[in-house]
Amino acid sequence: MATSAKASKSSDKGVKQCPAGTVLFREGEVGTKMYVIKSGRVRLSKKIQDSSIVLEELGAGGFCGEVAMVSDQPRPVTATVVSDAAVIQIDAGQFENMLRSNSDIAVRMMKRMTQRLTRAQFRLANFSLRTTKARLMHQLRNEALNRSTDGGLQATVPIPDDIAASLGLEIGELKKILTALVKDELIVVDARGYFQIIDVEAFDRFLRFLELHDRFEYDS
Repeated sequence: MATSAKASKSSDKGVKQCPAGTVLFREGEVGTKMYVIKSGRVRLSKKIQDSSIVLEELGAGGFCGEVAMVSDQPRPVTATVVSDAAVIQIDAGQFENMLRSNSDIAVRMMKRMTQRLTRAQFRLANFSLRTTKARLMHQLRNEALNRSTDGGLQATVPIPDDIAASLGLEIGELKKILTALVKDELIVVDARGYFQIIDVEAFDRFLRFLELHDRFEYDS
């Protein structure tokens, strides 16, 4: 099993240079360290059945592995460097001292952990839908709602770069479903990769139909 110690180089200032492909930690392992990302990108993923689902991608200023600092549970996710990264490794003692000495850091970290948990719960719940079109529509609806400034669903927002991986879709399948949604006049997608829900009622009605069909097929 690859380890970050073999794949990374340490600097005198405690910053590790981690090339793409480095596994910082694996789901199921016992952990005693967390990582703060100074540069690059790190992907958090979780295995669901036979698929690896992307829960989040972190950039500079993000952190991961903190769950191991506050519980005795195994790592709930796998953290993999997807773009050459520089990370700061923090052990349990340093983590505790940091929280005790700076309450602002503790509050910010708790808020970030809560946001991450909410996002992960949504993606895992979404993956329970067997219909790939329903998964994608559910995710698009959530993106539009979360990025709206007025609580509506007709904001023009970007399609997340990791949406295919997070939904367990191949890129070709993702493009096929998006094309179908555009053809059905449920959404529009511009050249930037931004989308907008055209008719919210029609969009929600079709999504409910897919969800009910999914449950009916499962129950039967």
